[in-house]
Amino acid sequence: MGIEKVQVGLSMSTRWTDPPMMLIAMIPYVIGLLLWALYFLYSFNLLIAFAPHVVTYVLWNYVYHKPEPANPEKYVIFKTIELKKMYKNQKIPMVEFYEHFIEGEIELRGDCLEILKNHRNEFLNYRTTVRQLRWLIEQFVPSKSSSFKGKAETKKEIADHYDRGNDFFAAFLGKSMVYTSGFFNSLSETLEQAQFNKMSLICDKIQLKKGETLLDIGCGWGTLTRHAASQYGAKATGVTLSVEGAAWCNQENEKEKLTKEVDILCMDYREIPTSKKFNKIASIEMAEHVGLQNFQLYLNGVKDLLDDDGIFLMQVAGLRQGASWQDIAWGLFMSKYIFPGADASTPLHWYINQCEIAGFEVHSVETIGRHYSHTIHKWYDNWMSNRDTMEPKYSSRLFNLWEIFLAWSVIAAGQGSATCYQITMHKNTYDYPRDRWCNGEKALGERK
Repeated sequence: MGIEKVQVGLSMSTRWTDPPMMLIAMIPYVIGLLLWALYFLYSFNLLIAFAPHVVTYVLWNYVYHKPEPANPEKYVIFKTIELKKMYKNQKIPMVEFYEHFIEGEIELRGDCLEILKNHRNEFLNYRTTVRQLRWLIEQFVPSKSSSFKGKAETKKEIADHYDRGNDFFAAFLGKSMVYTSGFFNSLSETLEQAQFNKMSLICDKIQLKKGETLLDIGCGWGTLTRHAASQYGAKATGVTLSVEGAAWCNQENEKEKLTKEVDILCMDYREIPTSKKFNKIASIEMAEHVGLQNFQLYLNGVKDLLDDDGIFLMQVAGLRQGASWQDIAWGLFMSKYIFPGADASTPLHWYINQCEIAGFEVHSVETIGRHYSHTIHKWYDNWMSNRDTMEPKYSSRLFNLWEIFLAWSVIAAGQGSATCYQITMHKNTYDYPRDRWCNGEKALGERK
């Protein structure tokens, strides 16, 4: 339940005064206020029952949320009189801004990305609000928590997000249909070239050879499996829980005449048959979704499926260590609206620790967060160029949500609030052939 989000907050904190720790402390404080009131109401002592609440109300509204002078109407169009009065000549809390933006109650006087990138601190702040605290507390309620990670919950989470329709994702992912960070050798490269680069980089890092077997756990629309088969001569197997994604994979395999070289399994990662081992395994931005509690189950499952002399590459989205309030605001937005179950998105140290506990030796780590920013920027441009098609079909609310998600994510990945890691590893055994890293093979992929 909500304990997973608390664990993520702890992993992001360097000191007890860091924003994640302070936010975590607010939760028991609010719950404590409620219990205090109930206890003294039962004792018919109204003065004692509500005295802490009065003090908290004054501190919250007149100290913590003391208005910060600003001119939000320079960048914002308020669609209701109430909002215009509420935020007249003062900054808007980011959490309230994006809620109203999604609902169409606020519009921007220009391009969303340009305004947020260059002017957001002129009219926004990153203070926690009651709305945000309420949502966090709800994560401890079983019926409302997004952190349950049973097979049924995971299947629903994937279906809710990835089975919207392939046309929805094509509207921003473009021709390559890859929902993970690309890799740019030059900023003049297209999105499709950057994704091709990334696929080749992964295959080079795992030293994929002709005739070898590759397992891609969380294969999305199967682009890596097709790349491995067509460009490296591998026999590839992709695993996805998305029905729409699996259908797309099989359709593309037919088009590219790769039905004999690529197999697609539509199943949970916990259901992958263990009767077959693979020379190489990749899992590209899927591991975040297994949850903190299931991470060892996931890694040990990978280890069981990997040959003893095999290589595993895990690409994962990560968060800044010692996060600021701005970083927290973005992370909670993503957790609420975009990837509700992706609780295993953490700073790097947590991932490395988990890999070593599972019995892997980490060979290399590469941070590609800045590449992610450029990737998402191209997704944003694609999405905005398809407004006339997507907004009527999927609603203004969903279009607005994706607009601010992509715009804000360009900024978050660009400045390090969020990032992305490629972690290459192998089984930590005495007789592992470690000389493969010393004989001139593409241990870290080609670099121009």
